[in-house]
Amino acid sequence: MFKPDVTIRDDAPTYTIGEGEAGQRIDRYIASLLGNVSRTSVQQLIVDGGVLVNGHTSKPGYLLRVGDELCMVQSTLKSSGNAKPRMLPLDIVYEDEDLLVVNKAAGMVVHPSPGHVDDTLVNAVLAHYPDLKHVEGLRPGIVHRLDRDTSGLIIVAKNARTQSALIEQMKRHEIVKRYLALVEGVVSIDDGSIDAPIGRDPRHRQQMAVTATGSREARTHFRVLERFQRHTLLLLQLETGRTHQIRVHLKAISHPVVGDPVYGSGNTRGNPSLNRQFLHAFQLTFTHPATGKVLELEAPLPEDLKFVLLQKSSL
Repeated sequence: MFKPDVTIRDDAPTYTIGEGEAGQRIDRYIASLLGNVSRTSVQQLIVDGGVLVNGHTSKPGYLLRVGDELCMVQSTLKSSGNAKPRMLPLDIVYEDEDLLVVNKAAGMVVHPSPGHVDDTLVNAVLAHYPDLKHVEGLRPGIVHRLDRDTSGLIIVAKNARTQSALIEQMKRHEIVKRYLALVEGVVSIDDGSIDAPIGRDPRHRQQMAVTATGSREARTHFRVLERFQRHTLLLLQLETGRTHQIRVHLKAISHPVVGDPVYGSGNTRGNPSLNRQFLHAFQLTFTHPATGKVLELEAPLPEDLKFVLLQKSSL
């Protein structure tokens, strides 16, 4: 039966079932996507309405059919309760009674997931703001996400009203997000746009790819800030917010992010101080839901990325 109170996030991963997957039980298929997760946990995820099939909830034993559309409404598994607070450092760039903007450190996961139960941004936020514990689920206050090894600005709502309003802004593409990325190779044009749909990689199901199958529209705009001998520093702006969008789009134009272990070579030779992808959420512009004021916030490059650029500038 369809659950009318289910809110499908703009960035919720979707999958289209092909002939190779047809006939599988849905719980087996979802378990293969999530990796090292027990079948029992996946079955509970499905029972709780965390996976929709053609817009409807399903049973764990449902047999997939060609053309079925699966939507991961909840891509993390529920624990025995809500996320637990843990006092971890937060670099707060902006704060008021309704929201805060955090400069997330590289290496920090945004919300609890298998393998990251109590060391995430959500755990830290709950420790600093105990009132958020009354918001149900494992993502209290989270409006959008950043990859674990991407540093930079992320908005956290302090109440459900603000969270809902900001998520609606995200859906309408009204929140401007700009990133700095160092990419492989020398980008020849000064600015441009990448308009290519992104969906689940049919060969590597835990990765995303530019594909026409089961994909959603995705657009990334870029401008060259500086060219080096073998690399280019780009300022990027997202028009849409698909999973791994910048990394996938830059790979598609043969200029992957330096140090990206999934969509690039992962090669950091010549950059000995770099042990992660060179991607930083640099600027955020959005309208405050309560005051109507336009907030324009910026987080400078962290020291590890600054050092890489200094090395290149001295060559």
